[in-house]
Formats: sequence, structure tokens, C-alpha cells
Amino acid sequence: MSSSQALVRVGEPLDMYYTDHENAKKQAIPVEYDTRYSQDFNNKTAGVSVFTLPPNQGVRHVLIVLGYSAAAITAATAGGVGALERGWGYKALAQVSFRIGGSSQYFLTGAQLLARNLRLCRTKEQRNSILSLGGSQVGGIPGSPTTATTTVQYAYIPVSIWAAPGEDELGVPLPTDLLSQQVQITAQLNTPSSFWLVNTTGTAPTLPTAFDTAYFQVEQLQMKDRGMALANRINMNDHMYSMPLPTFDQQEVVFSAQSPGAGVQVPYTLTGFRAGEVKKIQVWLAPSGAVTSASSPPNSLAWVLPSAVEILYAGLKYGTYLNGSSAMWNLLDGTSPAAVDQSLLSISETGWASTSALSQWVEMPFAQPTGSDYEADLLVHGKEITNGIVNMNITFPDAGTYDVHIVYVYNCTLGFSKGSAELIF
Repeated sequence: MSSSQALVRVGEPLDMYYTDHENAKKQAIPVEYDTRYSQDFNNKTAGVSVFTLPPNQGVRHVLIVLGYSAAAITAATAGGVGALERGWGYKALAQVSFRIGGSSQYFLTGAQLLARNLRLCRTKEQRNSILSLGGSQVGGIPGSPTTATTTVQYAYIPVSIWAAPGEDELGVPLPTDLLSQQVQITAQLNTPSSFWLVNTTGTAPTLPTAFDTAYFQVEQLQMKDRGMALANRINMNDHMYSMPLPTFDQQEVVFSAQSPGAGVQVPYTLTGFRAGEVKKIQVWLAPSGAVTSASSPPNSLAWVLPSAVEILYAGLKYGTYLNGSSAMWNLLDGTSPAAVDQSLLSISETGWASTSALSQWVEMPFAQPTGSDYEADLLVHGKEITNGIVNMNITFPDAGTYDVHIVYVYNCTLGFSKGSAELIF
């Protein structure tokens, strides 16, 4: 330890040769893992289904599984007329909500849940997998636009509230043993005609009216010794257990059908901020322009990068990303590009063709960027915008028509006490 670097650098010595209590950790509360608990949707056509988790022990990931049988897919894609874009499971969800014990109920749209899942991944490969597993593209077979798809199709959608989909941490579960009330998750389905694409020049296909498979499933961690539960050691009527969340996403703001033209800057006034620390704002442009012979606008999950984005609070500029530079700034401030591989569907004969594309979004930080590795373990203070107004200027990349999606991302901690829980902002 005689070098000048060892003398001037701040830090504690760490043994990197022998294992000791500083460089090794061990589990204090042994648990058993299971995914045995699942529950079918109440309604597989449209409407709301409710999933309840009784107060028991640790809950980590919650998964929604949606699926069509081979027969349903074959009928819907006869002649290549019907199609589903990559990530269609998120389009099938109108919204999801969650309530933890006696907490308030919070909502996210399907597109917003996809944006959150992608943002919380650590690598682009994880993002590609999250999107693909959210529903593989159906139709648009390369070189065969009128060929039907004949295989069973599933979409797997993680409801990432307290557990991130790209987790690289200790994976602390939601301790429902501290609750006296159940955890509730709801999922509302869209009608099939709202997310299936049909080439109207072909013979009308038989679209499914309901999912053949639709259920919730949960990953649980059961203590081997229930006597180690926190409530057996501490009076939870007098104390509070706090659990940091990866972030909290307020329900999105959407400005529909925006088509100002290529290179045109449009100002937006953002309001409705809750009291708390805003860590960042996430923005994406979803194509929404009508396409001739398409039953509805295709490629709404193939997000387009704005040419420029500026964000101001109280007249002071914070983030300024010009000339498409947000892609580089977000890469420098994170662990992977703010992008995922997507495919574009287009009309071809009486069916669909597909081409590779990149779906991108913008993250505008107010807090010091840390990357996804530390979002749940390290509190980095954001901007308090209580009753404030944020102005955002977005320059559009082309003459297309887009829905502008904006999500406020907050620091958040889940507090448990007296058999209930609440989100603390």
C-alpha cells in the first residue's frame, strides 16, 4: 500500500485474493422458489380480469400469458390477409393496474408497460427478447405475403412494478407477509379488431373473438422458516419497512394524431405532475397515420426517434437533444441504446410484407444518470415539480402522423406498516 495512488485515492481496502466478509455475501433467510400459482382471465374476449394474491410471503415477477391456437391463427391469416405486429401482446392490453394491500390503485396502458419493460432492461439483447416474447410477428412472411401462418402463438408480458425485467441485483421480493390485505393486479383487454391488422383488398378472414389462452402467473419465494418473518421480530404497528421500487411511471400523457411536417418544432405543455421527485421523462412517437387497404394504422409499436427534443422547467432548459443526438446521450447515460429491433408491416398484394427497423425512444433525465444497474439500490434525487409546468419542444422527423406518448418517471419507495402499504414519492 505504498504507491502514491493508494495514498491519494479515497476508499476502503478490499481483499481481491482471499474470500472474506467484505467481498462475499450469503443469504440470511433461506427460501423456496415456485411458480405454481396461476389464475385464468375472467374474460378472454375483452374487459377486465382481476388477479389477487393473498398475503403470504415473497412475490417477485408477475406474468401475463396470452395465446391463440393454431386453428385460430390459421383462420385469421388465411391468404396472408390478417397480421399481428411484433409485440402484439402489449397492443392486446388496454391497461393494467395494481394495488398493494390498502394502497391506492395505479394504472399503466399496454404501450406504457412495454416502454417501461424495455427501459428497465440492461442490454439491447434483453430488450429484443422482451419484445419478441411479447408476441412474435404473425403474417408478413418474407417472400410469401399471401401465405397463412399455421402455428400456435403466445405472448408473455411481465408486469414489472417491483421487479425489473432485466434485473441484475439481489432480487428482493415484495413481502406480502407484512400485509393483512391482498395484492391485486388487473388487466383490461382490447377487442381483437383493435389490434389485428387486415388487408382489406383480400377476402375477409375469420378473426378470433377471444384468446384461447389468457392467464396470470406469479413467481413466489417462500420462507423455509416462517419464524424469521420481520413481523415476528419487529412490531410493524410502530415501525415501517421501506422497499425501493425500480421507479414509478405515472399514467402516460398522449397527444394524438400529430402531423406538423418534417423538421417542424411543436411545443407541448406538460401538467398533472404528482408531488415527488421526477427522475426522468420518457418520450416516443408512435405512427398513427392511416394506410390505404389497412384496417387500422400498422406499426404503432415501431417508435420513431424525434429529430430534436428540448425540455424546460420554469423557463430554464434542462435536456437539449438536437439532430437526433438523444440516441447517443441515452447510450452514454445508460447501459444500452434506447432502442429495440422491430419489423415494419406493409401492404403487399392481398397480404403483408415485412422489413427490419429500429424502434427508438428518448429519455430526458432530471436526476444524475446511473444506468439500470443501480436504479433500485441507489437513490439519486430527481426534480421536484410539485404543481409545476414543464415545457417540451419536439421536432418531428418527417411528414408522418404520430401519437406523442409522454411518461413521467418518479423515484418511489413502497412503505409497509400496520398490515397495509402505500407508495411514497
